[in-house]
Amino acid sequence: MLRSDAKVPDDQTVSPATAARVSLARAADQAFSLALRVNSIRQSRLDLADVVDQIDEDWALFPLLHDDGSVGVMCLEPACIIAFVETQTMGRVSAAVAQPRRLTQTDKALAVAFLEGFLRRFDEALKGAPTAYWTRGYRTEDAVATRHMVVLQLDGAEYRGFDMQSEVVEAERPINMRLFLPIKEKVAKQNAKKKPTKTGVALLESEHTIRRSAMAANVEMDAIMCKVMLPLSELNTLQPGHLVPLPQDAAKQAHLVDSSGRSAQSVRLGQLHGMRAVKLLHENEDPGMMEPGALDPSRPKASANGPKTSPERGAEVEIEEPVQEPQSIALAPVQQDEFDVLIQAGKGEGS
Repeated sequence: MLRSDAKVPDDQTVSPATAARVSLARAADQAFSLALRVNSIRQSRLDLADVVDQIDEDWALFPLLHDDGSVGVMCLEPACIIAFVETQTMGRVSAAVAQPRRLTQTDKALAVAFLEGFLRRFDEALKGAPTAYWTRGYRTEDAVATRHMVVLQLDGAEYRGFDMQSEVVEAERPINMRLFLPIKEKVAKQNAKKKPTKTGVALLESEHTIRRSAMAANVEMDAIMCKVMLPLSELNTLQPGHLVPLPQDAAKQAHLVDSSGRSAQSVRLGQLHGMRAVKLLHENEDPGMMEPGALDPSRPKASANGPKTSPERGAEVEIEEPVQEPQSIALAPVQQDEFDVLIQAGKGEGS
């Protein structure tokens, strides 16, 4: 639920919004010699669901990892990243409106120095203030490829949000940023006579190091639908556009493998939030092809035996079972609509 954040104490010399305003401008100047004017900063208190709604897929998304393992996120709209790229490549920001395009990982990597400088200055600006603990202990991680990947890392109940609207002075190009930090309880100061021992400090540092390493570890798994055996003479003649026949039960052979190629975990193919996805199966579950979007919790579930019901009109429509035919797949790059056709072809086998 979106609502105004609680007011800070009257004795606070610098408010978080003021600290963020100054820190943004100084970080942009140091990282890119870019004159940035911060027009407004809206500070709010949000539930996790509201944070998820405000994270856009097309923006550059940077997880912010805290020393205790909690995660915040900094979101930069494409116009902001493009301004950084133009400054680095042309030495200035063009006055013309930037054409929208998909950001690459190289584009996003340019913003890391800016974000590190911003977080450091944000923390320094609030030093000694009652709200200093809001920003202390965060570090910038590399940008994630999709919105789904950053949403999975957010586990806080409530967050402080900063919606920051600014513009490049020389080009008058508006750029927006959003910062979300999990709300934490302020840790009371320990009595000076009860300082932790050297052994206790070493154990805490070791625990934090292990936790950070575990949270930062990457585990890559590949989903393989099936394997096809071909003679070497036929394999040498394959060209883009040629078709390779697949077994009729190809969808039921889908499984996960690790980097060494070892795994026997059966999966079901499908989609989740518009992305390709696999679902791990129970021991007695049929590994047939899953209907696209079946993993999406927001998708209404259809009856397994009764007629299919349209979620919009409520009309009942009888679905005829498709005739099973040998499947084939092209060697040319597979587009999303082509893969959807393959999924539809296997629905009869998984039902």
